[in-house]
Amino acid sequence: MKKIIYLLAVVLLASCSGPKYTASFNSYDSPRGYHKETIVEAPVVVIDPATLVASTSEAPIEIKETEAPVTEVRKTYIQMTKTERKALRNHIRTEIKSTVKEQKAKLAPSSTAATSAMDNDLKLAIIFGAVGIVGLMLGGASNVFFYIGGIALLVGVVFFVKWVIRQ
Repeated sequence: MKKIIYLLAVVLLASCSGPKYTASFNSYDSPRGYHKETIVEAPVVVIDPATLVASTSEAPIEIKETEAPVTEVRKTYIQMTKTERKALRNHIRTEIKSTVKEQKAKLAPSSTAATSAMDNDLKLAIIFGAVGIVGLMLGGASNVFFYIGGIALLVGVVFFVKWVIRQ
């Protein structure tokens, strides 16, 4: 019997690994129905964002010429002096600490009772697990309690895994 099962497993694995079922990425360059000759690229038009104006009135829009935008010169970290680097690190450190404090304040429970209470998924996992173990103990190999206990134990494991993932 084992030889037949092993033979079927080998035949199944061999049939699924044939070249008919392997991935083929050769057709990506020319999708079905489209050829390279028919694809026409539209020219890219560059529009100055300063000239774009939106209005709901019907009055004509006057475009005002503005001065050339001043480009801000920023130093990279390597170009900074030692004192500038230290000041930058201190500024980044204070910003990180302030955002961490804000996040902790948002996540902090409103009372101590909320921290000592058990999570609902953990409660359900304990209840189903206990019912499952008792059902397995009461039932024999072919008793109804055996199957009910097995199913309850599986449901308890699912709730426990849900609780562990959220932790």
